[in-house]
Amino acid sequence: MRTHWKSLLAVLILGALALAGLSVSTQPGASAAGNGGTQEEFRAMWVATVYRLDYPSQATTDPAVLKRDADQILQGCVDMGMNAVILQVRPSADALYPSEYYPWSKYLTGTQGTAPADGFDPLAYWVEQAHALGLELHAWINPFRITKSGQSEFDALTADHPAKVHPEWVVEYDGNYYFDPGLPEVREYIVQGAEELVRNYDLDGIHLDDYFYPGSGFNDAATYAAYGAGFSDLGDWRRDNVNQLVKTLGERLHAIDPELSYGISPSGVWADKSSLPEGSNTTGGYESYYASYADSRKWVKEGWIDYICPQIYWYIGHKSMDYATIARWWADTVKGTGVSLYIGMADYQAGNNDPTNPWYGITAIQKQLEFNDTLSEVTGEVHFRYQLIAANSDLVQLYRESYGQSQVTPTPTPEPTSTVVPEPTATPKPSDPIYLNTVEHTAYIEGSNGSFRPEASLSRAEAVAMLARLSVDEQGKPLYSGESGTGGFSDLTGEEWYAPYVAFAAQYGVVNGYPDGTFRPTQSVSRAELVKLIAAYFDAAEIGGVSFPDVPADYWAAQPIALAAQEGWVSGYPDGTFRPDQNVSRAEAVKMLNHALGRIAGQREAAMPFDDVEDEYWAYEEILEASVSHTYESDGQQEQWLSYEP
Repeated sequence: MRTHWKSLLAVLILGALALAGLSVSTQPGASAAGNGGTQEEFRAMWVATVYRLDYPSQATTDPAVLKRDADQILQGCVDMGMNAVILQVRPSADALYPSEYYPWSKYLTGTQGTAPADGFDPLAYWVEQAHALGLELHAWINPFRITKSGQSEFDALTADHPAKVHPEWVVEYDGNYYFDPGLPEVREYIVQGAEELVRNYDLDGIHLDDYFYPGSGFNDAATYAAYGAGFSDLGDWRRDNVNQLVKTLGERLHAIDPELSYGISPSGVWADKSSLPEGSNTTGGYESYYASYADSRKWVKEGWIDYICPQIYWYIGHKSMDYATIARWWADTVKGTGVSLYIGMADYQAGNNDPTNPWYGITAIQKQLEFNDTLSEVTGEVHFRYQLIAANSDLVQLYRESYGQSQVTPTPTPEPTSTVVPEPTATPKPSDPIYLNTVEHTAYIEGSNGSFRPEASLSRAEAVAMLARLSVDEQGKPLYSGESGTGGFSDLTGEEWYAPYVAFAAQYGVVNGYPDGTFRPTQSVSRAELVKLIAAYFDAAEIGGVSFPDVPADYWAAQPIALAAQEGWVSGYPDGTFRPDQNVSRAEAVKMLNHALGRIAGQREAAMPFDDVEDEYWAYEEILEASVSHTYESDGQQEQWLSYEP
């Protein structure tokens, strides 16, 4: 990591402040070096500006307020023993600094395109003050994201916004807007925007997060047709587009400043071993290789970046996404490459009030810090995010102690009424195995206002609700209790109908969220995604090859799909295809799950509870089987309902 040329100046400034009678807490800057050098470990704090999550405290053009907020955060980071700040300077194709490429951010002043008063430059102030306190300042940019609030935000973009000047660069996906990574002119624009930052500011680093392609359904068919020559696979072409940006950006930035630290923070899991042989021993999560077309392992192996900072946002002992397993995988990945490994820490998860939750208190974070110390390849940590950590006095004290700042007097906090919280014996530990209920035939899917909407795409919330209702322990006892919560996801309040199901699923590792801390409950589930979710409940025997022509052997969900076909859960379409990336309908979902559960649909005397499912509908009997609780007897080929709940 870059060594500050301004360190002597910082000492002089701090000495002058001390002589003036001001109390200043300091922590030397510098960290594990990219480009091969080694110094003290990297201890960094993410400071988010999107939605003003961390900075500023309010939308304002007043330099005094913007300076005060920056000073409080920087001093808070020093007090916790951090030696670097990663400041989000371009949250959504906008800027917290004067730019020739992007308009002023609305998150800063309240109106996009409006600058702070009196020519004040927030980024210049952050850099100057960070260095004065011995902190590194890294500029965090989101390369392709244009909006986070949909059409209304897009409509409000300034006329000189690059998305308005170049509408041909823009793709709408899931209600939001993104620059098309497949266009060479888009990639070049992003590189030039980063070069502007490095030329104009004494930055210690440029940092990219995991926003590349937002999903597999990204509408870039025309771009693929124009630029995809030589690629028979759309996914490979998309990954190459991201690779080109990553490689070119590093080369161009280092040409300006060879000592600059250039790194990326991808989602914690590159790929599951079941998807790619080089992957980690994880299952059923967000695989960035496929989900955002981010081949982060290649970036490390090729040495295109100075550091990698995977967001390992799961606890030690997680059923399918174990922190220790993922951290070891990354340690093995960077070994011998010269690329530094910093761990992105899920501090936002800490402080859960439920004693049975793995994130109760700060124990999970403390154990992760201790585990990191056992891996020589881990040379630093980055913490998400400032305001959430500053509001947790236990976390603040943990970092003061862990990072050598215990001499700083903490704010007094009340003593806990009990140092030991007993765990209810009736509540299974989250690490205990869970299974699908294949014995009782209770209803596991519902409709709304008398309608089932059979052709509607199954949402993530609906998929989680189905699986939660069916989850049982080894003795067949239902595990779902109906207790509400947010599961630690920032886009849930706990009041939504699906909140209890999501909280349950997060606790037991049924499903994971996205790297930005969201769950995205309304996002559609693909056929491959649902198969993989169901398959995670089963111990796979020997699995044969994939029989569908549109599912290649190296497809990320090839093994779960092969298992589903082998066990008879799925049969594909009349043309022989499986269509893995197609959104799964609610009707298809219940048929798939019925077959996985061994529930045999057939003609019944029970009335269909939904007005929009006619007798002739192809999945009529499957929907009835899934939506009406009943007792039954079966000979393995047919089922006879003995009783049911109308």
